[in-house]
Formats: sequence, C-alpha cells, structure tokens
Amino acid sequence: MRLRIRHAKGLLTISDVTLEQSVLELKKCISKSIGLASNQDVEISGGYPPKPISDNTISLKDAGLRDGDTLNIKILDTVVAPVHKENSTTVKEGIVETPTGFLTLRVMDDDNSCLFRSIVVVEGIKSDPITYSDATLGQPRDKYMDWIQKPNAWGGAIELAILSSHFGIEIDSIDVQTGRVDKFGEGKYDERVLIVYSGIHYDALALAPTSDSPMDFDQTRFSVTDEYILKSSSELVNGLRKSHRFTDIANFTLKCEQCNTGLKGEKDAQDHAAVSIQLLLIDNLNNILTDLA
Repeated sequence: MRLRIRHAKGLLTISDVTLEQSVLELKKCISKSIGLASNQDVEISGGYPPKPISDNTISLKDAGLRDGDTLNIKILDTVVAPVHKENSTTVKEGIVETPTGFLTLRVMDDDNSCLFRSIVVVEGIKSDPITYSDATLGQPRDKYMDWIQKPNAWGGAIELAILSSHFGIEIDSIDVQTGRVDKFGEGKYDERVLIVYSGIHYDALALAPTSDSPMDFDQTRFSVTDEYILKSSSELVNGLRKSHRFTDIANFTLKCEQCNTGLKGEKDAQDHAAVSIQLLLIDNLNNILTDLA
C-alpha cells in the first residue's frame, strides 16, 4: 500500500508497507525514511480530522488506514514522555503551530480581486433574483452587476455567500479588528475554507507541514467538525490584531486633496465625495454659462 507522510521536514511517500503490518512497524519505517536519531520517535495522526493512533500493536487495517491516505507525523524525543500537544503555539506573526502542522496566513495580491473573480458573483445574482433583490444589494440589480465587474470593485458578505454556494463549501471569514467569525453556507456542507478580513482586504489561511513550506504543500479545506482549526485561526488573528494589522474603516482619517478638508471614516469620506462632485459640476456649469454669456 502507498501512504503519504506529512512531517516537519516536508513530505514523503511510503509504499513498502502492507495493511497486515503493525503500527509499530510503520513507525520504524517512517523513522528510517526521515532519518531520525535513535532517541527519537514519531506520533502518527490519521483520519479526517486527524487523530493520534496510539496503539502500536494493532494492524494498519485495524487502525483504519487505507491505500493512498495522508498521515501527519509529529517527531518526539523519547528522553521525556510523549505529551500530546493540546494547545496551538504562535511561532511568529501570521503563523501558529498546531499538532498537525503550521497554520499560516497566505497574503493575497492587493489587486481588488483578492476575494473573487466577479463573473461567478454576477452569475449567482442573475440566477437568484429573490435572494439577491434590489433591496438586498442596496441598488438596482443590473447596476450592481455592472459595478461588481469593474476592476476597482471588490465585494463582501453578498459575494461570499454566492461563492460558498458556487463552490459547495462553507466559507468562514474572520474579522481581524473584532475577531468575529462570519460563516457563509453554515450547516450546508462538510468542509470549510478560512479567510481573514482586515477591513479592506481578504487573505487566506492554510495548514502547512512546516513554518516555511511553499504553498504547493498547503491544506486549505478542513472538516466543519474540526473546531480545533477554527480555534487556532482565532489565535492567529488575535496576534494580527495586537499588531494592528487591520484598517478601522469607521474611524480612519483622510484629507481631501481638493479642499484639504479633514475627514474621519468611510461614511464621512463618501458623503464628502458626493458633495464635492456636486460642487464641481455646479462650478463647471457656471463656467460654461459665463463663457456663453
């Protein structure tokens, strides 16, 4: 049988074991393949979500393993009694160590498409006029669909709900400023993905085998029954909040480049922009009338 092994040094594939062999024999095979010292042992976690396999005497078949399974390996020092790690540990900002790997913040390009590709959203709005009515969208449907396809437009809760339905997966969005978790598609699907919202930008969370693993080895889909990964995500976000890695859109300060007026928050800026545009139009109209006179 063939097993994929994820461990702190990377990934490897083992194919010289059988279902009839014991867990202890598998551990020896893994230790040899990784090149562990004689005073080191391994702890195997299998299944979904991963759970430690503690009985060394049972066969791989009785342990519930199957050909093609991916196992998470934790390297232990046998000088002290192995202790199952119950709490996650912050390694550095944006990375939290868990028993099965390193939960890592994957920063997305700041190109106004960090959340989605708008064609999916437009199709979702078109196909469900009842859920996504003018009232829900806050403006006429056609106008909203035209706006969301512009390169400088980006979405939020409405778009996350549509993407959840489109991809058939729960999307959990964690707000850095408040720690609030918004679950889109909750109760409908078996798996979830995790994203982090800074107030103006969305980034992804992934489970990596090491703290510096490339994205090729990332796990981004998690069982909705795995509450531990959600707790680890909250711990990671708490670290971002302490470092003020968010934008408070209700209270940030701006200065108008046209009139040097000081502004506070998104609403203040939007209201001022609307007034400024109106004044500019009136001024242009007055100039035109003066020229005609």
